[in-house]
Amino acid sequence: MSALSRRATPIITRLAASALALALAACQTQTPRPDASQPVQTGSGTASRSDAVRLLHSADALPAPLRDQRRLQAAAILYELGDNATAREAVTQIEPEHLEDVQYARYAKVYGSLLAADDEFFRALDLATAPRLENTWLRLPADTALPLRDLRADLWGLLGDLDSAIAERRQIADMATSEEDIAANNDDFWLLLTQLPSSELHQRADESIDPQMRGWYQLALLGRDTQTDISSQLTALNRWRQQWPHHSAASHPPEALRLLEQLASQRPDRIAVLLPLSGPLGSAGRAIRDGFMAAYYTALDAGAPTPNVQVYDTGGERPFEEIYQSAVDDGAQAIVGPLDKRKVANLLATEKLPVPTLALNYAADGAEDGARLTGDLVQFGLAIEDEARQVARHAYRQGHRQAMILATDAGWGQRGEQAFRREWERLGGSVSVSRTFYDNSNFSKMVSETLLIPDSKSRESALRRKLAAPLEFVPRRRGDVDMIVTFAQSQQARQINPMLTFFYAGDLPIYATSQVFDGNINRGRDRDMNGIHFTALPWLFESGNRTKQNIERQASPAPAFARLYALGADAFRLYPRLPMLRQFPQQRVHGLTGALSLTADGRIVREQIWARIDKGAPVPVTTAEPRTPPAVDVDLELTGNRETF
Repeated sequence: MSALSRRATPIITRLAASALALALAACQTQTPRPDASQPVQTGSGTASRSDAVRLLHSADALPAPLRDQRRLQAAAILYELGDNATAREAVTQIEPEHLEDVQYARYAKVYGSLLAADDEFFRALDLATAPRLENTWLRLPADTALPLRDLRADLWGLLGDLDSAIAERRQIADMATSEEDIAANNDDFWLLLTQLPSSELHQRADESIDPQMRGWYQLALLGRDTQTDISSQLTALNRWRQQWPHHSAASHPPEALRLLEQLASQRPDRIAVLLPLSGPLGSAGRAIRDGFMAAYYTALDAGAPTPNVQVYDTGGERPFEEIYQSAVDDGAQAIVGPLDKRKVANLLATEKLPVPTLALNYAADGAEDGARLTGDLVQFGLAIEDEARQVARHAYRQGHRQAMILATDAGWGQRGEQAFRREWERLGGSVSVSRTFYDNSNFSKMVSETLLIPDSKSRESALRRKLAAPLEFVPRRRGDVDMIVTFAQSQQARQINPMLTFFYAGDLPIYATSQVFDGNINRGRDRDMNGIHFTALPWLFESGNRTKQNIERQASPAPAFARLYALGADAFRLYPRLPMLRQFPQQRVHGLTGALSLTADGRIVREQIWARIDKGAPVPVTTAEPRTPPAVDVDLELTGNRETF
């Protein structure tokens, strides 16, 4: 299995097992063969690798299309057994034009799954959406059409084309009849829809003419709701069921919603918040506290059961261990904090904590450092490393392999560059060039030199000296780059982006982290960042969120502190849901800082939404990005009297 598949979201990992048994069982119906040997029966799931090898050997003596049908059956068995290499070798020997429509659909499912398992997502999608299939859906049996449509939906979702994935899930909903298929599709529907910002869900719920989709959008808003506690969500869910009694999700609710009642009974009643309200980290601690309490009062105003909250200042000279023990002695059943990395490290070094603790930082920056396999400590923060790894995975899935990195010299930028590089190279990408810039950098000179424009001009000068004929000079940028990632703040990106276009790199996609947008919409100023794709805090698009509205009305936080308020608000919503995340690692809590999941070693990982700068303002990305052909590194082209260097 590829590196990407091992660390994938639930959608990716499902590619290796989605309804293969159905496809295999469908392969049992055989056309009479001229030979006497009988094919192995795979519907029972007892087929072995030796059975598949026997099928492959016997296929060599058969004419087409029987030969290709038997190879397809063998490839399906091998894929189910996890022998992807041999399965792929078998399926690539098939001549698909010899297959009838039903067999071709099974071929597309098996081969497409094998391609996806090797991270060849675009090739897999091209196969699963081949024009030949579009005219055959009505003639395909359900046990053939459903697994293929499932693969298509997974791939579209994985590649960021949420609209196409949602449309495919809607098609599957009309086809699925078994309890298992309906439940699985509803879980995937939920995961897709809750990736959309609340504002987008509200708009779609108002505008959709499809009653089923209108119900889905309204239900997804319950999952995106970052302002209510579990009891309020249960109340809203019951109201939704009364409004939509015949909806598919009413009879087969997504797994995350089925857990709410269990979580409500496990919620702590007394919470201690341990944050620095004074000292060097006081301003950050107060912002997080105010975000936490804003979420608390939002829940209280809604009539929801709320815990008793007591706040302790850890910014003074009193030892943190004493403050922590005081909170325990005062009856705290759960603790939120601390913020200081060193204090988190001290908790990490403690063999066993007396109460469950949600730390608001990470003891270490690395992905594998600072692990804790017990359930008494969870680390949650705004690590740039999460965003950097998300950029790497997204760019890799988009088909890019050769990266150029432009990173600020600030500590967060350097940590982001290192995390991106580790994840990128682990996936199989390469870094062609990396440059560090400073606030006073000459960005024109830096971009030009990084793209090797001076080298191109030098070659032009040398050739001009050798040739008597006049030359029309078009410089050539370096050709060993097919994407750019920048760790930059907005004032830096506004200088870098135009320079990339000026120096012939305007065709390269540019990815960035949330720091690239400062939180203030100024279309005239930010047009210089048009086209940049970046990981965005959902906070940016949650204008209707009551907790956010309360924070903005009472505190008017500067953009630099908005994310800290969001962290505090998410901490209030997250701590009672930790048992769900621990028991069901595939589930997520959708907060103002991102989609939050829990790793086995007790770290909260944030997956932010994707946005791009369009006409000087950020917009969420819900459709597929244009596919960029790979760069071709040619040193010099001569076309008539026009030279490209």
